[in-house]
Amino acid sequence: MNFVATQYPEQSAVEGFQTFAEALPCIVWIADAAGKVEWHNRELWAYTGRALQAEVGWGWMPSVHIDDRRSITRDWAHSLASGTVLDSVVRLRGEHGSYRWFAVRARPFYDSNGAIAKWFGTLTDIHDRQIAVEANTHMVDAMMKGYLSKKFPTVKGLVFDTLYRAANVMEKIGGDWYDVFELPDGRIGFSLGDVCGHGVDAAVKMGEAKQAIFVAACLGDPAPETVLCQANRVLFLNNHHVSITTALYGIVDVARRTVTYASAGHHPPILARANGEAEVLPNHGFPLGVEEHMPPRIKTHEFAYEFGSTMVLYTDGLIEFDHDLIDGESRLLAAAAESVRCGAAHPAKFIANQVLGDATPIDDVAVLTLSFLEE
Repeated sequence: MNFVATQYPEQSAVEGFQTFAEALPCIVWIADAAGKVEWHNRELWAYTGRALQAEVGWGWMPSVHIDDRRSITRDWAHSLASGTVLDSVVRLRGEHGSYRWFAVRARPFYDSNGAIAKWFGTLTDIHDRQIAVEANTHMVDAMMKGYLSKKFPTVKGLVFDTLYRAANVMEKIGGDWYDVFELPDGRIGFSLGDVCGHGVDAAVKMGEAKQAIFVAACLGDPAPETVLCQANRVLFLNNHHVSITTALYGIVDVARRTVTYASAGHHPPILARANGEAEVLPNHGFPLGVEEHMPPRIKTHEFAYEFGSTMVLYTDGLIEFDHDLIDGESRLLAAAAESVRCGAAHPAKFIANQVLGDATPIDDVAVLTLSFLEE
């Protein structure tokens, strides 16, 4: 983002700014057009304990944590070359050798000819906030690993691949899931779904929905439409407030080479055939959480799979990233077909990368692929 050019003030105004900056509780500094620090207030000296002149020019670099030097150098070089505001974070060593996190921000000021004359910057202590964010990140990482990371069943002729990407990168947590498990009769059950919302609350609801489908599949009639209806009932029994959840549950019967599945308001799965063509499979049904007793519109579908084909299940974050659902679905079909044609080693990741490109998802993304191989 380019800021409107701000004309560099006269020297008397600069001196007035320096006097004002000395009274501020944060570190303030001025650099020349090339990025060399010319002046800083006494807050930097008070924190580092180094002589005032030791931090000018490029003398401040030794105070930066060695692991952060590359990133701040890269960010600063980009701002100097583009004239955009510097907005970064670094760890700075204090007088007694310990490090604290600081937010680094600098803005260019221009001369009368429109060229950058100076950079005015600040260093703001954000250590406590940064530590809290890191602690939260570790917690949610462990939480999501518990929800999503598991060893899938080993089945001859059947290979699973998965991808999960949260829309909230800082929290790394969301309401999407995938699951694969062995049923009591030896067949393979799988599910994928999306709880409305983001963050910890959505993740908790996601865990409840995922587990409800698993229990319904293993303890009752495993027919897909029955499993989804029973899971919906369980969610209402356990909660006064049930989140709207779209889900798809299915069964792979390797002996019969068939897949049966049912959808509760979820996006239809994709089948990429061995000949390199992809198609949208049918689906029907209301989402979980709409009514305690599911409407009878939910239906089970079945198809016989061929060796060399791949079934793709996904959540809406994969195809709605640019608010163009038709384009997203078209890109998904093309990516699924290409993953089969090129024999992608990790089709879920391949498909997500092909569909999203450089775009940033606006919603959580989960992808589950089932590849049917010659035994």
